Amino acid sequence: MSHTRWKLSRERRTAEGGAEPPEVVAEREQIRLAHALGQLVHDRRVALGLTQSALGLRIGMSEDEVEAVELGGLLPLTADLLVRLSGALDVTVDLHVVSGGRNTLVFEERAA
Repeated sequence: MSHTRWKLSRERRTAEGGAEPPEVVAEREQIRLAHALGQLVHDRRVALGLTQSALGLRIGMSEDEVEAVELGGLLPLTADLLVRLSGALDVTVDLHVVSGGRNTLVFEERAA
């Protein structure tokens, strides 16, 4: 059997004319954004030479909570969290929300 013919169940449903419920699509997007944020936080923390514990002190979270953020396991994403991360990591957070599309999240270093 050729594995190239395998499809995810959602791909099969879509191909057959079925659509996922909006709440499933929204939850999948939240998870995707949480993973993207986690990678951004990890990369910036490492670039600054901070430990998870040190970042936690800056944003008022425990080391375990910082780890959860970096692993994409902290949901839902909140404006408060993005503001605290922005200050602690010295970045500008650009969240681009697109109706029905793929949202984007970017960190930009602040100019010195």
